[in-house]
Amino acid sequence: MKRLLCFLGLLFVAGGELPGAEPQVLLEEKFTAELSKDWFWGLGTWTSKDGVLRGFESGTRRHGPVKMRKLVLKDAVLECDFRLEGKATFAGIIFNGSQERGHIVHLVMGKDAVRILAHPKKGENVELLKQSNVLSTGEWHHVKMEFKGETLTATIDGKTFTASHPCIAEEKQTFGLGGDSGGPEGEKAGALEFRSLKVSG
Repeated sequence: MKRLLCFLGLLFVAGGELPGAEPQVLLEEKFTAELSKDWFWGLGTWTSKDGVLRGFESGTRRHGPVKMRKLVLKDAVLECDFRLEGKATFAGIIFNGSQERGHIVHLVMGKDAVRILAHPKKGENVELLKQSNVLSTGEWHHVKMEFKGETLTATIDGKTFTASHPCIAEEKQTFGLGGDSGGPEGEKAGALEFRSLKVSG
């Protein structure tokens, strides 16, 4: 009995968790009501209702829709469904450091390709991966992003894409959902939709 207790104690000291422990749910969004204040900034027009977060380009600034949320994490897993509507060309999920640090890493899920972009320092862009991949418009797609140290593994509809860079290991303070919804004509051009968002770590 004493040996068993010593062994369990060593496990907690070494790793903090027993093997097979369930990851902690850090965030789960149902999108059935108005967004909380943790969704603190955005471009375009966004609505959250009936289980779907929907965004499209609007306003004088020519930029695709993006909605940002506060959530501090390092190694973690993010999962959600997304859909391209109308003339939308890609959906993206971007992770940022502090306001001074700026963007860290960006997953771009386009109609014909997947890209992973790293931002080693503010204003710098490095394309870590660009790989052909077809996404149908008007259909739901599932994405799972797993951060582990310097490596990001993204699985889209069961197909896996992996990239590594030292900056990926940095602490992320916010993340954003967005992309290109089809252009300045607004909702008439197209929209981006997200649902069933879950982050665990």
